Amino acid sequence: MDSIPFEKVSVSEAKAVLDAELKSRQEQNWEKLRRLHGPADLKLQERTYNWLLSLPTEIWPLWLIKHYPRIANQFAEVWPQRPAGEKLFAELLLDQRGTRKGFPADVSREIMALKLYFDTGAAPVAKQPIQLEKASST
Repeated sequence: MDSIPFEKVSVSEAKAVLDAELKSRQEQNWEKLRRLHGPADLKLQERTYNWLLSLPTEIWPLWLIKHYPRIANQFAEVWPQRPAGEKLFAELLLDQRGTRKGFPADVSREIMALKLYFDTGAAPVAKQPIQLEKASST
């Protein structure tokens, strides 16, 4: 069996090389996965206006709807669905990639205000479909 060729390096040198490689791979992968913005992502949908009107005026996310209409549209879509709403808040508030810069401070404050309101239970909850029991035949 042949020996495996290797070069002696310090642990810090090896770590630096691996960290740089991992960082470039992560950034490249996320960029490739990001979808292109369509026309519906660049303007507010009717559902979003209705969602906005259902909120107390003091928590209206004005910076969010101005600078990130796509995300405002997502909030309007998932707001009545508790699990989907929780998932969206987690995706927006937690950096799962390690490379995100985050939202501007004004937008972050608005998202946090929405989260607090959502967590109070004051936000509407999606109604569960009614299941009818089958009548038994005797």
